[in-house]
Amino acid sequence: MKPYVICHSLGSVDGKIKQTIWGLNDHHKYFEEPASKIKADAWLVGRVTMQEFSSKKKYTISRNKKKIPKADFIAPRVSKTYTVVIDPSGKCYWDTNMVSTEQVIEVLTENVSSPYLDHLRSRNVSYIFGGKKKLDLNLVVQKLYNLFGIKRLRIDGGGHVNGSFLKAGLIDELSLVLAPLADGTIGSLSVFDVEEGYGKRLATHFKLLSVKKIYNNFLWIRYAVIKKGE
Repeated sequence: MKPYVICHSLGSVDGKIKQTIWGLNDHHKYFEEPASKIKADAWLVGRVTMQEFSSKKKYTISRNKKKIPKADFIAPRVSKTYTVVIDPSGKCYWDTNMVSTEQVIEVLTENVSSPYLDHLRSRNVSYIFGGKKKLDLNLVVQKLYNLFGIKRLRIDGGGHVNGSFLKAGLIDELSLVLAPLADGTIGSLSVFDVEEGYGKRLATHFKLLSVKKIYNNFLWIRYAVIKKGE
């Protein structure tokens, strides 16, 4: 079993994600207010985004710590909802195990060190392993469902995180806030950044669920992913 996965994004009419050249005042509200209306048991981001929320202290971890087995660690539950960070190398440090009202879950590979795991345990931060050297996102979402009871997962990632879940075929729904502007920048991140070239991968198709005009000229569009055989 896996959660129902909703990818939420703010994009321009040419498919780019937010840049400073957009010139939006209070740009966070265009993403966060619609996101808050999506029912979910957890929201997920990549390591770069999560470092905005994790500790700003410079932690020095001892290399003399005993070896900790590479097994999932589930801390006592202290919140109704979770925030999940894709952090394969273990670069986020924590003062507490909370981001606002959500309890943190770290998603790691087995490449992380025992001292880093000791740091997470010392803060009661839950962590799961998604693979030895590379993450298997299918395994990750199964663990989120089975170990934490996460049945609805909202991805608030950038292009790379969104693209990874798209490539793995794990997205069930797309929630797209369409900004009334064209970015036009070559090489900037898009809503989904999967890989260069086409290879053997086929495009993902959607069917429209709803569309709503918000903030005067923005559109909030919800699509369901068309699965194989539908």
